[in-house]
This record gives sequence, structure tokens and C-alpha cells, in this order.
Amino acid sequence: MDATTRGQAMPIVVGAVGGLAWAASMRGMMAQLAGFDSTFHWLGTFGFILIPGTAMGALFGWAFARRIAGRPRGAAWLALAPFAMLADPATLPLLAAFIGAGFLFSRRSRRWVRLLAGIPSLIMLIGVPIGVAFIADITTPHGAWLTILIGALLWVPALAEIVLQSARDDEAAPTAARVSVREEPAAGPQPEAV
Repeated sequence: MDATTRGQAMPIVVGAVGGLAWAASMRGMMAQLAGFDSTFHWLGTFGFILIPGTAMGALFGWAFARRIAGRPRGAAWLALAPFAMLADPATLPLLAAFIGAGFLFSRRSRRWVRLLAGIPSLIMLIGVPIGVAFIADITTPHGAWLTILIGALLWVPALAEIVLQSARDDEAAPTAARVSVREEPAAGPQPEAV
């Protein structure tokens, strides 16, 4: 294995381990939220949560490896990494919220389009922990911890999307140059205002 391959593989491995840790934490949070009614099953826990979470993390790692290598083009589909968790269709709104949050801050489209996609995403990412606060009784240490845990767990993939979808400095520079060229006054004498 040469240095280039190792350099590309390491972010994927780190992403996979991070995705597994995230998914296991998410499963623990679900068990805490459900209380005594929570049960663990091989298919539900591993097939719907842990394995897809690991895949999501590995895809994020691959996307970041491409970005680090200076090859973000052609890997836009890797921004869809959260959809690896789609083994449970009930998660679709939340997974879309992760991607929408990234798109909101991406500067890759018209502002109104990003707001249209991003505002509902932010409402969900903020609203779910607030809803948990009401269910879990935030006035107790356990309820406060659970609320913080769900909030943090929701923002991990959302922040990964924000970083992944945001334009790099070298990608943003041509856009900034085009804007500054348009705003420069024309050379030569300017007519006086009447």
C-alpha cells in the first residue's frame, strides 16, 4: 500500500469508526428515550442502525478524502451519505435535514433556494431536541443529559454536511473575483452628479 492509498484510506477508516460510534450512541439514546419498553434485536440494532451508520461515516470519510486531495468535483453524490441510514424509512425527514443544513450554508445556489431547503432543516434539527426536552423532563439531570445527547447527535452529521458542502477557498475565489469585477467603477473621469 503506497502513501497515496494510505492517505485516502485513513479518512475512510476514521469516518467508518466515527459513524459506528455515532450510530451506537444514537441507539443508546433511543433506548434511554424509550425506557423500559426498549428492546434490542439483531436486525433492528445492527441492520438498521449500526451497519448503516458505519457506512454513512465511511462515505463521509471518502468525501473528505477527496476534498483533502483537491478532488471535490465528481463526488457531489457523497453529500448524500446520510441516506445510507435509510434502512428505516421513518428516518427520511431527519436524513434530509442533515443534507438540507449543509446545502443552506453551501453558497452553491441562489440564496432563496438554499433558504427554501435549509430553513425546514434547521427547524427540524432544533425542534427535535426541544421536543425531547418536553418528553424527557429537562428539569431532571437525566432529562437534561438526554436532550443534550440528542441535540449533539443530530448536529454531528449536519455539521459534516455543512463542511462537506461548503465551498473551499479556492472554489469561492473565482466567485468573489467575478463580484468584485462587476462592482469596480469604470476607469476614467466620472460625470458629476447634478
